[in-house]
Amino acid sequence: MVGVMEMSATAMAVAPLATSSSSRFKSSYEKALFLRGSSLSARLDYVSLSLKTKRVGKSFASQVRGSSVATNVDVSEWNKQVREDRLAFLETQAIDALRKTIDSYQKPAFPCALITGDVVILDLLSRVGALSDEKVKIIFIDTLHLFPETLEFLAEVENRYGFKAYRFQADGMANKEEYDAKYGSDLFIRDVDEYDRICKVEPFARALKTLEVDAMINGRRRDHGAERAHLPIFEAGDMAKVQPLAYWEFRDSWDYIEKYKLPYHPLHDEGYPSIGDIQSTIPVPRSQWFEYGGERSGRFQGLKNKDGTTKTECGIHVPNSK
Repeated sequence: MVGVMEMSATAMAVAPLATSSSSRFKSSYEKALFLRGSSLSARLDYVSLSLKTKRVGKSFASQVRGSSVATNVDVSEWNKQVREDRLAFLETQAIDALRKTIDSYQKPAFPCALITGDVVILDLLSRVGALSDEKVKIIFIDTLHLFPETLEFLAEVENRYGFKAYRFQADGMANKEEYDAKYGSDLFIRDVDEYDRICKVEPFARALKTLEVDAMINGRRRDHGAERAHLPIFEAGDMAKVQPLAYWEFRDSWDYIEKYKLPYHPLHDEGYPSIGDIQSTIPVPRSQWFEYGGERSGRFQGLKNKDGTTKTECGIHVPNSK
């Protein structure tokens, strides 16, 4: 009986050590010194209780894992709610950015290419009352190489939102025929930088100068990837740049369009996630649309920069330029 009592007392003394040895001993060396100075029975009890503690821990973990597997939880509903909450926050953030821009600048403008995010921005601008009275002017660059559907869609959204876009194209060119006669129909192959300068960069710069734009709203987002991966919502400079959708994803834009039943570019239904010039834009499998950088994966096909790198920009969005 005395032996049992002595063993129990020893176990009681050793139990805290077995369950909290990591905090009691700073190193395995200190633990070894302690055990070496203890009686044989104390050392045996320590080892026994340590093993039991580990078994209990493993058993408890197994029970937790088993219970989570056995429970029927429809996480799709959770994810749906998360996406709805996320979109509500992103809408508020974007509207706030647009209102700040309208209140703080004299002549803001939005160059619109009519892709998914641009349709979202048009609708947001309409919601803050910035289109009908031209608080924000809409710029449209006709590269003379656009899909016919793009020009048709422009007329549709102009009618829907009650605005008239300011259209600009290659200097001195009334149409594609005049352009081809002067520059040739294959300039984008012979010298893509010159093509960009004539059809995009110069008309865009002329639009900003003509309209005296002091804040340029645009649809660039971080999930476009490449040079856009770390965009802020606001960029200071001689002409401020405002990206109200900077933190949105491509899927968010579609969630917004579906939520408000908005019209969208008809070529999306033909497999084009983004729409640019007809000669360098291709359809992309829908399974790739919502990957990082997926929206613009069908743009600038077959085109390289002069240094041999893959082309991802047309030269319009240059940091802190006007």
